[in-house]
Amino acid sequence: MQDGVRFSATEQELKASYQLRYKVYVEYMGRFKDMGDHELKELKDEYDDYARAVIAVKDGAAIGTLRLFWGRDKDFPPLMIDAYHLSPFLDKLEQQQICIVERLMVDKHYRGGSATLRMYKEVMHFVLDHHIEAVLLNCEPHHLNSYLKLGFRPFTQTYSYPGIGLVIPMVLITGDYEHLQRVGSPFYMLTREEDFSHCRFVSVLQNTIAQHPSIVSQTTLGKADFLKQIYDSADPLVTTEAKIFSALDQDEIERMLEKSHIIECKKGTHIIQKDNAAKTMFILLSGILEILRDGQLQAVIYPGDVIGEISFFLHVPRTADIIAATENVKLLSLDEASLSRLLKYDHTLANKILMNICRNLCTRVMGTEIQQLASKSSA
Repeated sequence: MQDGVRFSATEQELKASYQLRYKVYVEYMGRFKDMGDHELKELKDEYDDYARAVIAVKDGAAIGTLRLFWGRDKDFPPLMIDAYHLSPFLDKLEQQQICIVERLMVDKHYRGGSATLRMYKEVMHFVLDHHIEAVLLNCEPHHLNSYLKLGFRPFTQTYSYPGIGLVIPMVLITGDYEHLQRVGSPFYMLTREEDFSHCRFVSVLQNTIAQHPSIVSQTTLGKADFLKQIYDSADPLVTTEAKIFSALDQDEIERMLEKSHIIECKKGTHIIQKDNAAKTMFILLSGILEILRDGQLQAVIYPGDVIGEISFFLHVPRTADIIAATENVKLLSLDEASLSRLLKYDHTLANKILMNICRNLCTRVMGTEIQQLASKSSA
């Protein structure tokens, strides 16, 4: 295959895309094992019959791919309408003005390079050429900052995507050139305002996504209001228990929370799914979570507690399922890259954070042991 980034045009390129999916999702992330062709080492499904695939090729091998659905190729099926929360957009746009992007991945040896941006550049060319006004996707928390930087915005409640866990539905309003400029999107630098002259529904779509905010971040709210939201959601700072913010001053808290987000979840949301490869840490601000292994309750998480720390520090897949046990659960999603840099270069603050996490784990272990002893004594 010739090096470059393009929409797959041959059977060889499509096969390479399916095989890269298998390599990344099945072999590396442990996802969709029941859907993969383990003999051909391919991951594909019935939607690939009409989906378009973008492929990035280097040295003759696929290093990146994504899948795109366009409403003009085929009407979006009911399952896809539900999964990507398309209904508010279908009320205002024709299907040919909408596309969905999913299953974006880059070989682990090439992450951090330009492959992802070059694939999205190819998508943007397609969007402009075909007068598409809304691009939708489902984002996992650890990719949230990257998609916000591209110009995507959350527009409805988070939910549990089968086989993955917690995702945030997001949309790129193609013609909102001012927003692309405001967030410093690469799309702003790659386009001109006149490229979006065909977009007629920008204001309507802006009003649509403003009605159901599910994510709060410093970029949209400002630092002071963002911190106020955290303090108003719970009281994780003033407590007699061991919490991650204990002994941190205001400046240290602000540095720790760089590029973090508040995520709202409904009861039953699968926040962390066992064996998922994501490494994001969360702080529970309000509500109650349950930790499950093989369907059995292992522990209960209360406001101020940390989850996801085992995967973050040990670089292993998620070790348990964590589910929202109550309504109005609010989580503080800590940006993995920012927190990793802080722990690497700010040793004083790193020591405080690590000590707090150790205390938090000890408290949780003690609570679990007490629960187990109580269960045995009542049996």
